[in-house]
Amino acid sequence: MSAPSDATRELELIEKVEWRILAASSDEQKLQSLLKVYLVPLLLKAGSEHVSVRNKLISTCQTINKLVNSPGIVLPVASLLDQYKATEQPLVRHFDLTYIQHSVGKLDRDEQRALVPKAFRGISNGSTASISQLFNVTMRMLASIRIPPRGSKEDVEFRETMGLANAEDARFVAEWFGKLLLLRANVTSSTSTQSPGLTDADITFLTLGKPGTWDPAAGGLNLPETRIQVANLLASGAFTDEERFIPAIYAGSSSDYRVSGVGDDLLKRTSVSLEDQGLARKLFEAHSRLPPPYRIRILGVLSKSETATTFTDDILAAFRQNVSRQAEVGDAMQIDSQPSIGKPAGLELNKLYRALFEFINWVARIGPTKTNYNKIGPPLLELLKDFIKQQGWPKPGRPSLDESALRSRAYETIGILAKGASMSEHDRLALAGWLFRSLSEDPSSDVVVNIDGALSSLTSLFKAPHSFIVNTQLQSILLTYMTLKDDEGDVVRSARHAVTKWANHCLPFTDIYARWIDVLAIAGRPDERSDVVEEGHKGLDPWTYYANDDKTRTLPDWKEMVQMFFKDSITPLNASPLWARSPGMEVDDRGVFVNFPAESLPAFPVAVDYCKRTLFLTALKDFHIQPGWERRLEALLQSDLTSRQTIREYLSAFTRQEHALFQLLRAAFEGMIKEDLGIAEPCARAFVDMASLSPKAVLEPLTSRSLELLPLVKSNKKELRALGSKALGILAAHPSNPSESIASVRETLVGINKNLPAAVGSELNAVEGAFLALAHLISRRIYYSPEASATVSAGVDGIFPTLDSVSSRTMSTQETLFEAYSQLWAAAIPSFPLNNGSEQNMSDFLSKAFIEPLVSQAKKGNEKAITALGRLAIAIPATEVADPNAPADILGSILDKLYSLYEIKQADVHFAVGEAIAAAVGCWDSDVVRLNVDVQIEGVGSRISKRPARLAAVLEKLLTDCKTTKPSLLKASGIWLFCAIQHCSHLDEVQSRLRECQVAFMRLLSARDELVQETASRGLALVYEKGDADLKGQLVRDLVSSFTGSAPQLKVDQETELFDAGALPTGDGKSVTSYKDIVSLANEVGDPSLVYKFMSLATNAATWSTRSAFGRFGLSNILSESEIDPKLYPKLYRYRFDPNPNVQRSMNDIWKALVKDPNTVMETHFDSIMKDLLKSILGKEWRVREASCAAISDFVSGRPFPKYERYYKDIWVAALKVLDDVKTTVRNAALHLCIALSTTLVRQLEESGSTATAKAMMREALPFLLSDKAIESGVEDVKIFATITVMKIAKSGGDAIKHYIPTLIPQLLGLLSTIEPEAINYHYQRAGEDNREKIDKLRSAMVSRSPIAEAIDNTLRSVDATVMKDLAPRLQESIKSALGMPTKLGCARVLSTLSTRHALSFAPYSPTFLALMEKQVLDRNDEVSQNYARAAAYIIRIVPDPEPKTRYADRLVSLYLGSEDETRRQKIADAVLALSKISPDHFTALETNLLPFAFLARHDTDDYVAKEAREVWDTHAGTSGLTVVRYLGEVVALAGRCLGAAQWGIKHTGALAAASAAEAVVAAGEASGRANLEALRALWPVYDRALALKTFGGKERLLEPLPGFVKAGRGWWMEDGGMAEVLRKVVVREAKRNNDGYRPHAFGCLWRVAAVRDDLEMLGEIVEIVGEYLVGEKEEEADEDAMDVDQPKGGKGRSKGLDLRSRTVWAAMEAIVKGYNRVKMRQDPVSTLREVVLALESAAGGQSKTLKAASPCVARPEFETIRRTFWYDCVKEVMEDAVSEAALPGGNAGGMSGVREVVKWFVNTLDLGAEDTGTEDQRTSRVKAVRATIRLGKSRAGLGSDGEWRAELKTVVDGALGKERSLEVQRAWRECLELLSA
Repeated sequence: MSAPSDATRELELIEKVEWRILAASSDEQKLQSLLKVYLVPLLLKAGSEHVSVRNKLISTCQTINKLVNSPGIVLPVASLLDQYKATEQPLVRHFDLTYIQHSVGKLDRDEQRALVPKAFRGISNGSTASISQLFNVTMRMLASIRIPPRGSKEDVEFRETMGLANAEDARFVAEWFGKLLLLRANVTSSTSTQSPGLTDADITFLTLGKPGTWDPAAGGLNLPETRIQVANLLASGAFTDEERFIPAIYAGSSSDYRVSGVGDDLLKRTSVSLEDQGLARKLFEAHSRLPPPYRIRILGVLSKSETATTFTDDILAAFRQNVSRQAEVGDAMQIDSQPSIGKPAGLELNKLYRALFEFINWVARIGPTKTNYNKIGPPLLELLKDFIKQQGWPKPGRPSLDESALRSRAYETIGILAKGASMSEHDRLALAGWLFRSLSEDPSSDVVVNIDGALSSLTSLFKAPHSFIVNTQLQSILLTYMTLKDDEGDVVRSARHAVTKWANHCLPFTDIYARWIDVLAIAGRPDERSDVVEEGHKGLDPWTYYANDDKTRTLPDWKEMVQMFFKDSITPLNASPLWARSPGMEVDDRGVFVNFPAESLPAFPVAVDYCKRTLFLTALKDFHIQPGWERRLEALLQSDLTSRQTIREYLSAFTRQEHALFQLLRAAFEGMIKEDLGIAEPCARAFVDMASLSPKAVLEPLTSRSLELLPLVKSNKKELRALGSKALGILAAHPSNPSESIASVRETLVGINKNLPAAVGSELNAVEGAFLALAHLISRRIYYSPEASATVSAGVDGIFPTLDSVSSRTMSTQETLFEAYSQLWAAAIPSFPLNNGSEQNMSDFLSKAFIEPLVSQAKKGNEKAITALGRLAIAIPATEVADPNAPADILGSILDKLYSLYEIKQADVHFAVGEAIAAAVGCWDSDVVRLNVDVQIEGVGSRISKRPARLAAVLEKLLTDCKTTKPSLLKASGIWLFCAIQHCSHLDEVQSRLRECQVAFMRLLSARDELVQETASRGLALVYEKGDADLKGQLVRDLVSSFTGSAPQLKVDQETELFDAGALPTGDGKSVTSYKDIVSLANEVGDPSLVYKFMSLATNAATWSTRSAFGRFGLSNILSESEIDPKLYPKLYRYRFDPNPNVQRSMNDIWKALVKDPNTVMETHFDSIMKDLLKSILGKEWRVREASCAAISDFVSGRPFPKYERYYKDIWVAALKVLDDVKTTVRNAALHLCIALSTTLVRQLEESGSTATAKAMMREALPFLLSDKAIESGVEDVKIFATITVMKIAKSGGDAIKHYIPTLIPQLLGLLSTIEPEAINYHYQRAGEDNREKIDKLRSAMVSRSPIAEAIDNTLRSVDATVMKDLAPRLQESIKSALGMPTKLGCARVLSTLSTRHALSFAPYSPTFLALMEKQVLDRNDEVSQNYARAAAYIIRIVPDPEPKTRYADRLVSLYLGSEDETRRQKIADAVLALSKISPDHFTALETNLLPFAFLARHDTDDYVAKEAREVWDTHAGTSGLTVVRYLGEVVALAGRCLGAAQWGIKHTGALAAASAAEAVVAAGEASGRANLEALRALWPVYDRALALKTFGGKERLLEPLPGFVKAGRGWWMEDGGMAEVLRKVVVREAKRNNDGYRPHAFGCLWRVAAVRDDLEMLGEIVEIVGEYLVGEKEEEADEDAMDVDQPKGGKGRSKGLDLRSRTVWAAMEAIVKGYNRVKMRQDPVSTLREVVLALESAAGGQSKTLKAASPCVARPEFETIRRTFWYDCVKEVMEDAVSEAALPGGNAGGMSGVREVVKWFVNTLDLGAEDTGTEDQRTSRVKAVRATIRLGKSRAGLGSDGEWRAELKTVVDGALGKERSLEVQRAWRECLELLSA
């Protein structure tokens, strides 16, 4: 311990200091000096170890506390703060902080700013109590902090500047700043519930435990303003993104838009990783304790964090917290001083729910991959369901739009959650049922979409296969809602679409219930929605079901489907009521219709047809299901004998009634006999298809019901009659039917047929059906039992009429008989007498009765007639060819008739002819006949075998005709030959001649008709398929030789058609078609070479046709077996892209066939292919050029660049050259090639950036694109494309374009002008000035939004110091040489971008560009100059030295002063305003140069200049005149320079500025209470020069401050008599100016100066000056000051609507009345007034020197308007002045009577007896004047004692009162009466 002497010395020291302080207590200045020296060391004693010393110090501090209460005492805060930081003694710190808090608010801003870093440094260390006080101190100093612009150098260093370099300090401050943003006003720890998110300790820290800490009224801080300062400081460079992230959320959630705006901006720009677990945990913690606005913001942030989805417990807690229905106490942030809000409601609640559901949705999408999703998924599902139930489920209770949107989002989220959650089977089914009920019963149309979406999402949980229980319950759910009626119970909506979709996705394709649902979806209800029907079709389509499934495509069991659909009753199975409903399906047992009630009956044919198709697919095991399989299946059933036989064999096992086949046939039969045609026809078709392939045993039970088909036979619908006839033939002719039954049916049909002659309408339809049914009955009976042919066919020739006899009947009847006879003849039933005399007679009979009618119709293209001709040949007795020319050769005649049909143009008809020929010679050995057999045949009795000789003759005929040159015969023969081979290829006669057929088809490949080519191709494929190995080899060799060899050789004769008609017109309406035409044309012209030229052309056309025929219908497989010459690849590759689609398609087929490994082939032959393409692209033929463009584009696509690097530039050159091709299609192909090259280059740049490949591509492409062959090309298309490509490169180039930026930027800048539409310039030149300005603004906007401008910006991103070195000089040159406005605007944009984004790189060059801007800101175009002005403002930010900035500012001022017109001044104003707005800090640094200039320019005579300068001045100087005083020297200098300028506009500006400066100096003096004489002396010379100028418009503004100037300079001119005289002369000179408009203002200035010059008596001089203007109008005199003025058009200002002369008279009158000496008035008011009155009377023309009170001059009629307008107020002012001065002692000149005369004179000027005295305001002014006059009379003229005079005045006042209408004026008159009566 220290010795006692130490304590004594310390006490003595304290006492000495205390006495010295006490001794100075009466002198504040001395006291402050002592405290500055001694306070800090004195407080250090508080750390003494002696209690006595500490107690003494406390006592001394109490004394000091009493002495420093004076506002003028400022303690040494800086030293106290230093000591606080240096010591660890708690008591010392306490006293330091106490005195810091005392004086910190008294420091100026600069001192506070210097203390903030000290306070922040180390603030995170120390006790909480002291830190809280220190934090409070810093809050008091926040307002002094200057936050630098974002991104500036100062901003980067701001963290160090603020003392927050220590991360712990910065984190501590940011944390408490965030808590401060949560604090509410006027709270303490006892009311912590009012500040959610803050603990009691937090509130105590922020409020120091005192209620008044944040109460401005109690001397505390302003919390809202402090929040704003805190938010701005957080946004500065003092804090990192991590430190300010949480506070930024608090700020963004603030109700104060000034704070929330800063917070929003911080959150948008933050670089904080949201995947930090610590941050996510903090966010969840903050969410749990903050009110809704903050939770909304936090949930929005969490919705971007994948890590947040792993906090399962917090997510559930957040949901419960936000959706809980319990009241939330204090759970909303209040606005300061407002009551706390309860739980969120209305808009805030909706926002909260939206944010919550967004987050939960995010969790649902991201969570399954990030966490144990099962822990959160099911609970969230239940919570969401509870939320929906709270709104009302399944029907909500009157929801608002917002609540509906939330409900929708909840359903959507349920779907997403369920998709990833792992739930039990029971829970999944329960959720599905819950959603289905929601879908069917929720009436909200907006919500149903999301419910449906949730159901769709849920389907992923029910992927087949399922367990039996799940499958059963799922089937039950789906069946329930599929059969639910729309009006049943609470149902408001059908769920059938969702049910169908679920059935298709969740149940296997083999599930019968699912297929039943699809059937019901298609036709289960009338007017079903199209989407339901479409979904049903999808479910029944195996291709659609298995499209994305590689598994075995298992079909439903058609037998089970038949059992369920048509036998068992289908109802929802017994499942647990998971969905809270269990409806059944009402059915009745009606046999096959058991499941098809009335409304669902249309679904019956759908079910039948689907079962039929499934049956056939099951039978055809090798059938490949692919798109269009239904049509292919139908085609196979109709045309493929093998497929029919396969199905027949499959069905042969189903022969019993118990089998499903019979059930299906029965169902189809029952549907077929329904009256509803929509049901009957499809069922009939299905029955015929199945019955025709079924064993006859299974049909037996139905045969007895064959007569039930008669309604179909007699139907009015043709298709139904045909189907009914077939069904009748199958059933009625069945062997199980007894002969009597068949005969009965026959007789019934014959009876109907007898009505043919008279039948019409429906009866005729019945007759037609009966004929057809009878033919089927007879023919099928023969097929079933050949032995019964004689019996059943007896009398047929008498039943069926001959065809010639019905030739006049309707075509329908004829076609029916054609078809009937075809059925009979195919069964070898002649239907005509065979024993009709000789063969010749029979031939004639047949020809007349049958052949000729059939041929007649056949020539018209009737296929049924053609078929009948072929079948007729079967029924004719078999005869071989003995003599082809024999007249009785009926078969030969039929064949000849068929041959003669070659001229028919319809291709389909020729296929019918070919089939007829095959049937005629092949008979039952041809496939075409056997395909029509639709019953199970027994024996061979009915079969007619082939006719070998006839067949051979037909083949010979067809092979011969295939060599003809006649196009129509060639086409027909090719098709007929194809049909013969197709249907008779298995016969020996055909097999032996296949090689000849091959040759024929090879020849047909050269035909020009595409159909002939296709037929030849098909024929070759067929021949190839049927031939042996040798034949196949020969075929391959022939085909390859044809393609790779020389062009086909054409063999022609005179009639050979080489060209289509019209292809080569001759000009006279004809055209070249045949060889004969060519020879004839050559002879006419006299040029034999034309023959060869045309033949070459024809050969070429044939070549193309040949090539286009290759590759079709199986030829590709043939070619693939041959070896290929490598020279073929380049040509073949190019042909793949030929413009002709046929050629292109063929070549692609050949390519695929020949090239098994395309990649290897193209890699191997890359160079040869590329060289050929580059050569061909510039060839002579347009089709070659076009193909080459497309081929190159495809060839290089996806290939590594090094592979084609050597050709890259050549490709660009060729592509851009062809882009200007003469043919449009070639140009389009070239454009696509260019686009592909551009896309490849850009993609390479995007993906690989600055790799060697990207740089190599740039090295080749960019210089070329920037050359005169591309971007500077004269071809517009080339130029535009090159420009677009360059823009794409600029966007994606990155570092790869750095080397080219100095070249690229000037090019792009130039393009801005050259690419601008010429129409703009055209209109611009013809537009007026106003329109030009609008056009300029549009052009500027276009440049800003231009893709080229965007490309420039993208390019500049890669600029660095190295690039800038080369770019700067080129950019300077571009700026100097730019001519077009867009280019200039672009240059300005570039400068602005470089200055803001590349400041460090651009800074060294900025002085040069700033100097360059001195000229550019004066550009004649306003938009250009303004853009350059803004660019200069940006540049000045980064100029490193102050000298260039000063030079720029001085240059602007010099240019302004030297301008010759207002245009230049406007541009200078733009430049200064831009600098003020864009770079305010730098403007502040140049204030000495620019602010005085702004003051000067705001007085410019041009309104635009004045407006902009005024904006600058108001921004940086405000409205105070102190700024003018501060820069008075500069202002005076500028004004002097202006006054010395040659331009009058500049002179006037300087004069007005000088006057305004005088006014400001005077005002500043009045505000401070002390005139600034030094400023007045400095200002007077220039002000005097301004006043001496000739009069000009607005000069009166120079006079306004003059009286004040004289008044303020009283001390000056009182001491300086010369100055006093100068002032008098100036005002007198201005009053004598001979300018009519200026004169009234000069007179007003004259009396005002006289009023303040109490050392002068100026009344006489005033009368002398103004008197002449009272007598009468003064003649105008020519004077150098004279100026024309406009007469005022309205009453504004002091003129009040008077004309100039009246205003001049009044100004003169007022000058006399108010020009008295104020000192004299104070000494003797009445005498002064009398003098004034006499002077006025004298000036007005009065000759008497005595006062005539009864008739004052002012009362003259000519002064009536002046009196009303001005005089009343003037009298009031003068009288009040006299009354106020009347209290002073003084005599009355002329005695009492003289005083009364003066008073009466004034009274008589007030129109007291007038009837009309003007407006209410004017009458009010008169009353006030009367009242002031009465006061003067009472006080000075004895009015109170003169009863007569008072009575007279009272009478007058009473009269005026009686006439007055206004209550206010009446009240004033009564006051006058009271004054008279007092």
